[in-house]
Amino acid sequence: MEQVEEIFYFINDQKTPVEDTTVFNHLEGKTIYEVIRVQQGIALFLADHLERFKASAAATGLSLKDSDTVITQRIYQLISENQVTHKNIKLILNTSKGLLIFFTKTVYPPQAYYLNGMHTTLFKMERIDPTIKTLRNDYQKAVLAEREKQQAYEVLLVDQTNHVTEGSRSNLFIVKDSKLYTSPAKNVLLGIVRKKTLALCETLGFEVVEENISVSKLTEIDGAFITGTGNNILPIQSIGDLQLNSTTNPIIKALMREYTNLVEAYIQEQQIIDPLI
Repeated sequence: MEQVEEIFYFINDQKTPVEDTTVFNHLEGKTIYEVIRVQQGIALFLADHLERFKASAAATGLSLKDSDTVITQRIYQLISENQVTHKNIKLILNTSKGLLIFFTKTVYPPQAYYLNGMHTTLFKMERIDPTIKTLRNDYQKAVLAEREKQQAYEVLLVDQTNHVTEGSRSNLFIVKDSKLYTSPAKNVLLGIVRKKTLALCETLGFEVVEENISVSKLTEIDGAFITGTGNNILPIQSIGDLQLNSTTNPIIKALMREYTNLVEAYIQEQQIIDPLI
């Protein structure tokens, strides 16, 4: 069951009180989703998220009847009337129920993780179709159980060839010999923060190689981090028993700093475009 929070949410164009979540009991047929971070009352990189949402709909044969303008209006109505400044909004498109937009339970990493890094673990699992955000309860239950078992913030997925591909809810970047390595686009979910990170790498002159890293090579890396809507750029302190110095790596430090600047600039730009936001 989805955790719907605040005062109301949208079922298509209908405002619905959060006490009534019966619609989530009957999501029959195909279902895709998108999660958007709201920060300082601004839906971050909204156009990028809607572009990916529409691509997922097209790839699964779902009909998204509402325009970007309509969806944007609903999102900002939710933000305004629920008086939310920092939280995630979730969009679900379902064959039988249409478009659902709601605030979902959100837990962001503590500041200590950005300062010191966080613990991860390896898990032998692959997404069925990593390029589309489809709801899979079996997948979510398996990774959640593994995170709890290993006391890890994130699970790094390992494929059948024993290569690390991505996080269970994030993209993975590895730093080795002044280069960044990340999985080829066709093999992973194309995260919005991943997209912004790649653009920053180009701006800063950091070389990026789209190549999966073998588990056996992890002991040779200089650092690593994950990217994701709920995490931004988050350094990795450890992968299982392997300790990393990610927070002192100059490439990772530069990317974290510049991504923070990018978000702040985006928020300021959106507030100028619509001063009522």
